[in-house]
Amino acid sequence: MKFRLAFILALALILPACSETASTPEVPLPAYVLAIDRFDESTGMWMVALATESNDEKELRALVENTRTLAKDKKEEINSVSVTIIKPDGRIPSTITAFGRIALTSKGMEQIGLSSTSEMVFEYRNAPAASPEKPPTTPAKETAK
Repeated sequence: MKFRLAFILALALILPACSETASTPEVPLPAYVLAIDRFDESTGMWMVALATESNDEKELRALVENTRTLAKDKKEEINSVSVTIIKPDGRIPSTITAFGRIALTSKGMEQIGLSSTSEMVFEYRNAPAASPEKPPTTPAKETAK
């Protein structure tokens, strides 16, 4: 009887750990820089642009999801987050790799058009990496004569 009870207790402790390791591994966040950080107090919308060299869709999706954590760490009450992921290629305007939007509150769900705060809007654009042979060009400046 004691053996059976010990076996059941051991299974109860081991099985939850097995299910955690059996799930899909977490995607690592690529290196990024917060290029734009704007907060609209009247709506509670936080607009950010993250600059990263990564072009991997899963990593970019993880970056958008990570803004949920960043938003919770801010002092302002944020309803929704709008994320633009750009390449640090020096172009004007920057090369956009992905867009994302998340909601943190019911008001944020209305702003974004989501039915849950656990959902996310994500749009991936497979932007080519900047070519080292061809440096980014800037528009020519007009000179007054």
